[in-house]
Amino acid sequence: MSSTRLLTAQKYISHFTNLDKDLLASLLSEAYTHEFAPTSLNPPGPFTKTGFLAHGASLSEIMTGFPVTAKEYFECEGSNRVVVWATSEPHFREEVMDGDEEEWRYRGEYVFMFWMDESGDRIERTVEFLDSAATKDRLFGLMARARANLEKVKST
Repeated sequence: MSSTRLLTAQKYISHFTNLDKDLLASLLSEAYTHEFAPTSLNPPGPFTKTGFLAHGASLSEIMTGFPVTAKEYFECEGSNRVVVWATSEPHFREEVMDGDEEEWRYRGEYVFMFWMDESGDRIERTVEFLDSAATKDRLFGLMARARANLEKVKST
């Protein structure tokens, strides 16, 4: 039987399928913090719970989902922590894509480190390691392009 902390981590990973903000909010402690790494990418954040929920909402403007597939879960009972090695592929909204759909395909690899509260029901801290080369070379560019296209759609 899976532990509460493992189930919480699995729910967190599942929220990316459709960027479910309600599910995400229910999993984060009030003192939640989120950091992206490595800092050499100059990623956004760090975030509080409110800031990270706003970050998720901004992704929802340009994506219908960002499905994450766990390759492996590593659970550490002693430190009440779960580490997830995963891949993902964003699903950009049709209205923000220009050019060939194939240009918008991106697959990244990630490591999520979750620190849980005492009960294991809530996540207190996440450090999310991004696929450095792919994120810098592809994802950030696609997201900027999608946001620019969204502004064009909004202004018409």
